Amino acid sequence: MRVLQVIDSLGMGGAEALLRDMVPLFRTKDIECDIAVLRQSPNSLESLVQAAGVAIHGTGIENLYSPRQIFPLAKLMQKYDIIHVHLFPAQLWAALASMYLKPSVPMVTTEHSPWNRRRRWWLRPLDTWIYSRYQRIACISATTEEELVHWCPETAMKTTLIPNGIPVETYETAPPTELPCVPHDVPRLIFVGRFEAPKDHPTILRALAAVHNAHLVFVGDGPLRSPIEDMSRSLGVADRVTFLGWRNDIPGLLRASDIYIHSTSFDGFGIAACEAMAAGLPVLASNVPGLAQVVEGVGILFPAGDDKALANELMALIASPERQRQMRSAGHRRAREFSIERTLGSCIAMYRSVLQI
Repeated sequence: MRVLQVIDSLGMGGAEALLRDMVPLFRTKDIECDIAVLRQSPNSLESLVQAAGVAIHGTGIENLYSPRQIFPLAKLMQKYDIIHVHLFPAQLWAALASMYLKPSVPMVTTEHSPWNRRRRWWLRPLDTWIYSRYQRIACISATTEEELVHWCPETAMKTTLIPNGIPVETYETAPPTELPCVPHDVPRLIFVGRFEAPKDHPTILRALAAVHNAHLVFVGDGPLRSPIEDMSRSLGVADRVTFLGWRNDIPGLLRASDIYIHSTSFDGFGIAACEAMAAGLPVLASNVPGLAQVVEGVGILFPAGDDKALANELMALIASPERQRQMRSAGHRRAREFSIERTLGSCIAMYRSVLQI
């Protein structure tokens, strides 16, 4: 079986991390799996994937939203037995490209979020047509599946639940990474995520202003990083916040930290929160569908955007080493339910079902 994973780019995000961890494993199942990106921008994640022996193909078109993406994508797609598409606009261009394939190539897609900006009534016909081109639609959480079917009822017979997965042992065993300029005598808080909507860095900063005995580490980059840096100065907490940018040593950074905070306005799964639990961190997360189902019962959920509630939960957790210990243990058990091997097996079963082999 030859599989092509199609995605917008290999920047930093949950879908991209999933491909980074899963695609190299296909070879252990005697499946050839390559990646096609609409926009190739050499970065650390691309390097990691290529170092694992995975071929990355670009379309040669710089603009993600250019219809010119269709034709080089169609040329790539015709060489494979099945196409697995992630994110928009890759879903649109692959759907259009499939119309030029003779014979046709079966396609599946993964829905990575319970909400997107296309969910406006005047765009429903477009989404209905896009999803009609896919034989199966994998959803990363029950909430994501429910919202998709509510938006496009025609997808109900195609959806299948395939939660995200992580290489649990990588996060369990990584040696701690030294955190420069971060004191050892106060709790180390950490959040991994892009500096763009819907990630909610401001709520964490406002909470930190009320929690005086802690240091915060932000891992990630994006268009909102500069305003968040300005906000840390205006709140008077800049000396207790470290901005690390994108890093390749996330497991080690988590292992060097004490508490993980995942603040967001929506999140279909929360793969970074799952990674933190695998690394043995107690997790506080926004109480939003998808993410809440991953953390509920083993971590602390706070109302999205409520910095006062977050600050109160943080102070109580910092004051209770025993509660931290209990959350670490429970979170670690939960993370093991989301192994990358389980996700891989579910994807392969979906491919075989579509190909009827």
